[in-house]
Amino acid sequence: MQVESATKWRVPPLDLSAVSVLTNEAERRWAHSNGGGGGGGGVGGGVGGVTTRETTADRSQSSKKIQYGADGLPIDPRDWTRANVWTWLINLAQSEGLDISPELAQKFPMNGKALCLMSLDMYLSRVPIGGKMLYRDFRVRLARAMSL
Repeated sequence: MQVESATKWRVPPLDLSAVSVLTNEAERRWAHSNGGGGGGGGVGGGVGGVTTRETTADRSQSSKKIQYGADGLPIDPRDWTRANVWTWLINLAQSEGLDISPELAQKFPMNGKALCLMSLDMYLSRVPIGGKMLYRDFRVRLARAMSL
């Protein structure tokens, strides 16, 4: 039995130039009417930099309302989309002085639930310098969300 080379089946890098953070028309209209998207007022308002926003998909799947932090990301990392993960990566890289390159987001083509399954070694294999910091920040956010 012959084993084929792993490089033959390599997935090409993601082109993120056409990715929009706003996933549906309702969110697009909401962001436009408020003069920009982000953590500004949402359905139900917010307290202490936390807003609550409910999308059509949220209403159809469950009655759970997603709370957003001051950074515009859902407080519970398990609710993060791919776009939220990329926003988190770029914001954290900027604040910690890491190199920001297009490849950074391509190393984490996943949502928040997938990040929950990653070990420290998995972070370090993707980002040798800064992987430990990313892992620690994500785990702190997850622990904080689970304690709510």
